[in-house]
Amino acid sequence: MKREAQDGQNVTSSHTGSHTGSLAGIHILSSLTPRELALLAVECRWRSLSRNEIILNQAQGDELDGVIFVVEGSVRLARSLGSAGRIAYTDIDAGGQFGEMAVFGVSETELMAVARDDGLIATLSESRFLDLLSREESVSRALLCQYARLLRAREVSSPPPDSEGQAGEGTGVQRVYRELLALAEPRRDANGVECLRIDRLPRHRILAARVDTTEEVVARAIAELVRSGVAARDYPGLVVTDEAAFRALCEGE
Repeated sequence: MKREAQDGQNVTSSHTGSHTGSLAGIHILSSLTPRELALLAVECRWRSLSRNEIILNQAQGDELDGVIFVVEGSVRLARSLGSAGRIAYTDIDAGGQFGEMAVFGVSETELMAVARDDGLIATLSESRFLDLLSREESVSRALLCQYARLLRAREVSSPPPDSEGQAGEGTGVQRVYRELLALAEPRRDANGVECLRIDRLPRHRILAARVDTTEEVVARAIAELVRSGVAARDYPGLVVTDEAAFRALCEGE
């Protein structure tokens, strides 16, 4: 079955057909010979994707049962960051993969994966992936190098120790906007235009408590977004129609 994410709702429709392709473009498999790639492709479960199709939603009981290679298109991963309601997004482009952390015992509990474009994915079972790593040193090395680059990128982008606490700085209005930005999810409106959307806006008192301000400041901040045309209310949510202007407001520009 195929579920599509449109305007905050899941729509169920039939998923037809399967497709087998090549794994030649997968980065961590680049050292394998064409014959090895062909044999590995036979062991994968292949799935064609439509734009906005929900690949996996653990909140609805779906299970991550292998490593998923993104052969064509791109996939957006959404992970919950705890009880505060924040969501972290990661885009996996063609050539990448996800799900391998579960193979190493780092389980995912609230992962959602959505196709950003029409595409093609291939899923390799956990046991077969572990066998591949133990047999092919080049694949293990490529995976380690990939993680090393990710760690280095995070170190470079992390604030220095003396800047701790900066996330809570700024005016009350700025903190409200930053919290709204953290809650917003990339979507497309009815005309296919990209926007940011919060499906259900938290109560003013909850937002105020999160960012250490008052309910009055929260109310004024949201009202100003709507008045200036940066956002529009779509009860019970909020749609940000001008992302650039919104991000500028978050930084006080």
